[in-house]
Amino acid sequence: MMNNNFKDLKMKIKSKIKSPTRLVLVLVMSLLYLVLLSMQYTNSPKTQITIISGQTGLITGTIQKAIDSCATNGGGVVRFMAGTYLTGGIQLKSNVTLQLEKGAILQGSDQYSDYKNDAFIFGKDLSDIAIQGEGTIDGVDCYNSKGEEGFRGPHCIRLINCRNISFKDFTIKNSANWAINCRYCSNGKVDKVLIRGGHDGLHTRFCDNFAVTGCDFRTGDDSFAGNDNRDFVVTNCKINTSCNGFRMGCFNLTVKHCKLWGPGEYIHKIQKRNNMLGAFVHFSPKDENPKIPSGNWLIQDIEVDQVDNFYNYNYENGLWQTGQPVTSIRFENIKATGLLNAFAIIGDQERQLKLTIKNSTFSFREGTAVKEAVFEGAKSSSNAFFNASNFGLIDLQNVTLQKVTKNALLDCKSGNKIIINGLHPDSVASSYLLKDITQIIK
Repeated sequence: MMNNNFKDLKMKIKSKIKSPTRLVLVLVMSLLYLVLLSMQYTNSPKTQITIISGQTGLITGTIQKAIDSCATNGGGVVRFMAGTYLTGGIQLKSNVTLQLEKGAILQGSDQYSDYKNDAFIFGKDLSDIAIQGEGTIDGVDCYNSKGEEGFRGPHCIRLINCRNISFKDFTIKNSANWAINCRYCSNGKVDKVLIRGGHDGLHTRFCDNFAVTGCDFRTGDDSFAGNDNRDFVVTNCKINTSCNGFRMGCFNLTVKHCKLWGPGEYIHKIQKRNNMLGAFVHFSPKDENPKIPSGNWLIQDIEVDQVDNFYNYNYENGLWQTGQPVTSIRFENIKATGLLNAFAIIGDQERQLKLTIKNSTFSFREGTAVKEAVFEGAKSSSNAFFNASNFGLIDLQNVTLQKVTKNALLDCKSGNKIIINGLHPDSVASSYLLKDITQIIK
């Protein structure tokens, strides 16, 4: 058929060539024909395999065979229609998408022996992988007596050294360990993903270029966590937890238009509580041998309610905070209510921290008695609602601190520079303690 088409085209070209203009026109038409023909043969549809629901017992092998078949043929889509699919651990492959249609439930085994690589869904050294659709991944809180803390089972999604990752629209529930665990991964997009229960939500270490948009994380442990990350953007997300909203070490972090609130809807399984500890907490554990300081943060247009601590950074002896220091962070347009403590900061001895707060309000949870400022076992430098020491710069621009107290409302010491351009209420300025500050500008 193709040869006949070329013969016909050749005859037409010979019969039509009677002038240079017509020759050019015919050559252009011939080139267009060849381009279209090439597209027809090179852009063939990817392999698509639909897994049938209603099968009894584990269908791990069936699912894995479908993934492998797609990968062997250059990539494709493994589709799960509405129904429940019981499986053990499965392994992703490059250029393969798992499509979970609405009503589809990928349900994990409750036996840890049915998993490999400590993961429900595992991938290593992959590119161009995706999980999408309005279905659900259910980790069933799989119990492992030899796991972390004597009970944690497999991570729901665990990726190592992967790039070009897309997660969209699905729900993760009852993850037996972290819902999404990424190490040394790059170019990740997490869009409109829901997480319910389990432990950490999105935990990334040594990762770069992640965009998280429109997600709803309601977790038992930290919603966002990880260290040595770079270039992360989180926007329009809802965050509820019985631990910390962001326990992060990251260079270039932007968080905008998000809502964080406590108490947690899902209990912290180890400590058996549901109060939300912190909105933003520094994370740089020494045992991970971190290389990148955390800095260049922009936190903007954020609502926080009923969270114990808004921001905690303790480079002296804070839990998992002493690996690399914080260099710069900026908060703008923050409305935080129901706090026990606004800022608790102990920076590094080189005083690298530069903190800017602009057009923001921080309100105490009135009616609550706080004996001393302690965060995860480490005492703050002061019981003041806003306390900081060992810093390079604190720049306060139109900032309101609301707390009825007989003690200091703001206590800053051992710093290089403080700029105060609107700190409210002015009537309690006597409760602002500034000690051993090299330069104070009001």
